[in-house]
Amino acid sequence: NMGRITAYGVMSTPGIVMDGRVMGFGRLLSREEIMEMLREQKA
Repeated sequence: NMGRITAYGVMSTPGIVMDGRVMGFGRLLSREEIMEMLREQKA
């Protein structure tokens, strides 16, 4: 849904939002980057 995507300020895909916060967009994140984001969210 492009309306929801742009509501977060994401202007290019792919994008990732965790708990309502934009974590990255406009490029593919590496597995390591995603794992680090998940670890930070869990802490």
